[in-house]
Amino acid sequence: MKIEYAYNVENVITRSKDFIYINYRKINNQDVLPYFIFLNTAVGVKVKKIMTRKLWMLEKKFMRRLHDIIHSQLIENGTHIQTVIGLEEACDGCEKCSSTAKKCLEYGPLRFSTLQTMTHSKNYKKLQVTDKLFEVIAEYCISRSKNKKECFEELDKTILSTISCEKLVIWINESRVLLNERTRPKFNHRHMPREVIDIILKKWSVKSIKLNILHFTNEPVCSLEWLQYDYFSRVRLNDPYSETEQSDLKFNHVEVSLRYSLDCVRGLGNLPHETEPPAGYDNFIPNIRRMFPTDKISMELSHWCFVPKLDIEKKMSTILQVVTMEKHQNLSLGIKFFVKSGIVKKLNEETNKEDLLGIASGYVLQEKRLHCFKKSSSFNAGGHGPEVFLDNEWIGRRFQVKDTVNQFNFNLDVYIKEKELGEIFDEEMLKEYPNSFVGHFFA
Repeated sequence: MKIEYAYNVENVITRSKDFIYINYRKINNQDVLPYFIFLNTAVGVKVKKIMTRKLWMLEKKFMRRLHDIIHSQLIENGTHIQTVIGLEEACDGCEKCSSTAKKCLEYGPLRFSTLQTMTHSKNYKKLQVTDKLFEVIAEYCISRSKNKKECFEELDKTILSTISCEKLVIWINESRVLLNERTRPKFNHRHMPREVIDIILKKWSVKSIKLNILHFTNEPVCSLEWLQYDYFSRVRLNDPYSETEQSDLKFNHVEVSLRYSLDCVRGLGNLPHETEPPAGYDNFIPNIRRMFPTDKISMELSHWCFVPKLDIEKKMSTILQVVTMEKHQNLSLGIKFFVKSGIVKKLNEETNKEDLLGIASGYVLQEKRLHCFKKSSSFNAGGHGPEVFLDNEWIGRRFQVKDTVNQFNFNLDVYIKEKELGEIFDEEMLKEYPNSFVGHFFA
């Protein structure tokens, strides 16, 4: 079951808070409890998976009430529940959530208070943590030690090897601020304590990684304390990759979700001189391979917000330039890239007519046709959301770049909404531009 607060990103200040979405259907706040009671009594639903999102943006009173309702009506005694994601954002780690964490196969993101209770031996299919947790752990160890040696001894006692997880999901907030920047904040992805990350990866026997890059979360402020000591190495994914030390670990796969990113997505699709600060995300992939060594990286960009709409040739060319900035060896890289249909056209200033753009050089079209379904619907001018989020079909084509010498394989899967393809393009225009990018979606 997915329980989330959704709003019009263009009306953050005036957004309405009197409804949430449950399994993509709008439910008014006063109807949530009756709805859950109905599921329990009339339908007899036994919920195994609960995923919540942005509950912390609701009114505090309703947020706490919703948190308690989810526990009492859906989780119950935990005999059926297997996955709980996002609920601790509403409580910052309460006793009920800590108890639930012990029963799940997938849980998070963990608050430090919950982590401290996880002393039992358990293998998790998936655990989720935040960049803030790394910071809290570092400062906890500093507070209980007198020097660097004692600090790392405390770190070793804090992160237990009784926990193991197949996949570690790391939430990274790309718009955090430092405490001393509140008057003139510089929103950015902030440094993380490298040794905390490394010991978690090792002691929890992590096999694969997922990075959730989020434009903002409910943990926006960084503490300065751990930065005042020289105990921990500072690392972040948009620093120059030449400064990032190579890890001796190896992971099966690194998955990157950019569905709720703004800065990182912009940095991957635009060269540094074309973006406003913060920049540096052209270092993103090389830094991933240094911190989380792997031969396979897959990335998915947003399909619902800040979807590119200008100049597909330039976008493809820039993406290729960014992902090949470092000459990768033994890497399979895949990117799912969702675009507006208008991206395939460009106004010709000489003829004052729109031309269809072609495929950027360096790519080879693959025969495989792609399609997927993504849920999205528009908010109205008043900021009121749709009654239900609908499935939209996206049509995709794969464009490949292959370097056989270095064993580097890059697949760029470009998707356009099926509805937009049908509405905008006609047969005569496609005949006029036989080698156009969009023509391959109809061939």
